[in-house]
Amino acid sequence: MKLDAIFHVKNGIVSSGLNIQSGSFPGAIPYLRPASTQQRTISGWVSRSEVDEKNIYPEGSLFVSTNGEGSHTYSYISSFEFACNSDVSVLIPRRYMDVREKIFYARCITMNRYLFSYGRKPKGARLKAIELPSEVSDWVWNIDASNVWSNLDKFKQQTDFINEPILDKKINLVPVQQVFDIRYGNSLELNRLKLLSKDKGGIPFVSRKMGDNGISSYVAPIDGVHPSSAGELSCALSGNGVLSTFYQELPFYTGFHVACLRPLAEMSREELLYYCSCIWQNRHRFSYGRQANRTLKDLLIPSQESIPYWVYGAMSRVTEEFPLTNISAKKD
Repeated sequence: MKLDAIFHVKNGIVSSGLNIQSGSFPGAIPYLRPASTQQRTISGWVSRSEVDEKNIYPEGSLFVSTNGEGSHTYSYISSFEFACNSDVSVLIPRRYMDVREKIFYARCITMNRYLFSYGRKPKGARLKAIELPSEVSDWVWNIDASNVWSNLDKFKQQTDFINEPILDKKINLVPVQQVFDIRYGNSLELNRLKLLSKDKGGIPFVSRKMGDNGISSYVAPIDGVHPSSAGELSCALSGNGVLSTFYQELPFYTGFHVACLRPLAEMSREELLYYCSCIWQNRHRFSYGRQANRTLKDLLIPSQESIPYWVYGAMSRVTEEFPLTNISAKKD
């Protein structure tokens, strides 16, 4: 079923003429933009009096990013009322939906991201023509909806998206080489190695693969070749997945054109995962024919002192605040 048959599509408003502030103030509402993560969708705050009431959307609204090479098609459910710019579309269900259904459809829309690009945006007729399931999957109904909303409220309170400025710290950008020691990996060929399952002590073999944490397989230890240490980042320097960056929990070997990044100062896993995203956000600078071998070290990322406050505790919020338990393939 096409998206337009399930939702009314409402477009955001142009930003010109709006006084967008970096922090909240009396009578303000969040102003949203396209982003690849929900935390980054707030571009600022605007006065409610500057926005027509019809362009202010309530808590629980489903919205879609419709522009940006790294942002298009990502879909989210808002836990507060908001206005949005013209590169965001809000989807109003044609029938009643609870939060579980909206989350399901937001995920389904995001999974259509591969159909679009910066030159082929999911706007207008293209957005309306996205094919979606006519009914939600059975397992959705096993999620405790009240628990989802209470956890969203806790998440909102803990991150203070409404009451705190977006930029709680002054952002200081520094080259990657000031945060990490960068070196080439092992440059091994997988077809020359002996495969060994993880359960039997196999060592992860990290390639330029975009998914699965970059791990292509697990291999037997190699005499005289030391794997990179656990807790380092791997970064693809070429190929279609250039700048795919992952945190490696175990010692690992690497294939060709994979860099290993060791933090120069002690960092938590949350900080390292944050830097994976920061490096990945530079991918638009590269392509299959433009590699990052020489320039990775000079890419600008936030200094450790500039890491946003919401990074800390993010993993526990995901694992503790959103417990999806007792999910089965059938309704009880």
